[in-house]
Amino acid sequence: AVHIAPGHGQDDYVAGRQYDLDILSPVDDHGNFTEEVGIPELVGQLVFKSNPHIIELLEAKGALLAQEEIRHSYPHCWRSKTPIIFRAVEQFFIRIDEIRETALEEIEQVEWLPHWGKSRIAGTVESRPDWCVSRQRTWGVPLPAFRSAEGETLLNGDLVRKVADLVAEHGSNIWFESSDEELASTLGLPAGTTRGRDTLDVWIDSGCSHVAVLDRHPELSTPADLYLEATDQHRGWFQSSLMLSVIARGAAPYKAVMTHGFVTDTSGKKISKSDQDGGNGAAKKKSKPSTAEHYYNKFGADIVRLWVSSVDWQNEVPFGEELFPQVAETYRRIRNTLRILLGNLGDFDPARHRVAPEQLTVLDRWILERLHAVTRESVAAFGKYEFRKVFNAVTQFCSVDLSSLYVDLTKDRMYCDARDSPRRRAAQTAMHAVFESLCRLLAPILAFTADEAWQHHGHEPGDIHLETFPTPDPAFAGHEASEKIEKLLKQRAAIQQEIETGRQQKLFGSNLEADVILTIPEGTPTPSDLLGDEASVQEFFMLAKLTIAKDPALKAVATRTEAQKCQRCWRHLPEVGSGTTADLCPRCENVLRS
Repeated sequence: AVHIAPGHGQDDYVAGRQYDLDILSPVDDHGNFTEEVGIPELVGQLVFKSNPHIIELLEAKGALLAQEEIRHSYPHCWRSKTPIIFRAVEQFFIRIDEIRETALEEIEQVEWLPHWGKSRIAGTVESRPDWCVSRQRTWGVPLPAFRSAEGETLLNGDLVRKVADLVAEHGSNIWFESSDEELASTLGLPAGTTRGRDTLDVWIDSGCSHVAVLDRHPELSTPADLYLEATDQHRGWFQSSLMLSVIARGAAPYKAVMTHGFVTDTSGKKISKSDQDGGNGAAKKKSKPSTAEHYYNKFGADIVRLWVSSVDWQNEVPFGEELFPQVAETYRRIRNTLRILLGNLGDFDPARHRVAPEQLTVLDRWILERLHAVTRESVAAFGKYEFRKVFNAVTQFCSVDLSSLYVDLTKDRMYCDARDSPRRRAAQTAMHAVFESLCRLLAPILAFTADEAWQHHGHEPGDIHLETFPTPDPAFAGHEASEKIEKLLKQRAAIQQEIETGRQQKLFGSNLEADVILTIPEGTPTPSDLLGDEASVQEFFMLAKLTIAKDPALKAVATRTEAQKCQRCWRHLPEVGSGTTADLCPRCENVLRS
């Protein structure tokens, strides 16, 4: 046999309603027994402090058979950390049935990312009971309801608006600091009217944020472009916002809703705000920092932002300090790429020095074709909030296409050609297009780095964030140069393999010391066929001499060159010393003379 208290427990309440038991709740708003308890000695006593007195009363009546203390878990308020008192009291509700159909129709009009978010929130709306919006707490936004001297509840739109105007003028404390008589007089209510003590469900606060923000700022528009939160908010913020917006304006408050996974540590354990807020001192010392502040103070805000762009937000997101050195290394590669481009563009004025498309080399056209593909992919990915695709596309472009290939291969013409040589200006034309597009693509992710680079390029601080995304240049939408470079890279790989063998045997220290015979199958285009001129062949392979032979198999043979080394460009050429300067090639001598 157990006691049953229909006025003080959810299960007991349901059972009491089923069997027509009286719903007795003799506890006031302060947790003290009221006169309804029927025992004068308990009236005014806090319920949690009354247990010893109740036992004494039972003993005095000879009704106590035994007593035993049992330790068990009990619900506590998450904010005040004190035990909760359950009471059956009058509450205020929103009738969900009156708005459910409209809410479900609006769910269909919203873009849900990922797509399963739509079925999840639709399921919660379909099954949702009436919404209890009143709370019996000492903190929170007051529910502006009043009770007349006759016990009638006073709550209507006009009265709520009057209270809102009063709070707007004097602050919310006026509700708590004024007496009932003062409030009644100010609001024009009958004498004897008392204010309610309930506060609003906090989901009302967050659920109406779209009104507080969007409707009060003329530069913004309704509905919001995007709502963003974790997977638990289909029952929370996403839904409370939807319900209040349907009530207020008959439509959803958002065009799209993006649901991300929970952040976990690297072992898969969920990380939350309470991990930092709660616990004793010893626990706090042992816990790992989980706030952004620790990480941006240590690594910089852009590295934190880069990490965010690198993860798959649709699933649980592993997070920990050990992940950041790898992200930092990726960041350094991107930053160094921007620095190299800025250095190479130091004397380039696009208005005066940009060359026509037909003056670009195959290598220049290739990097612009790659830029076109990366730009198209990244802009499309941004539009779908697929930041990881942007991260992969841009980092691959910077580390492989630019740093390892294009920037490396064009060093000779950038540093050794005459300042205004067509080939050097062609490289700068391509690099300028790459730099401008790269900064704009990186701006939403590396907000500070992109702005810094943009300033070094001659713009005002913050200008990068007023730019639009780059538009892919249709002149480089094809794949002609890319197909040529792909064939050349296979030939280059065969040469590099042979040169690496020679390096290990200490035959030579770099490609520039090697004479190479490259054998290619019959019918295969030669490097000259693909690149169009010998200067481009020399640039692409960086050899002392390249000789082409025909054979069924692709292979290369490398020997140490006997040609003399130019002391300026480091090429080994037969022409070194043929001019007036003994240790320079004709090109370098002409550049120095000019």
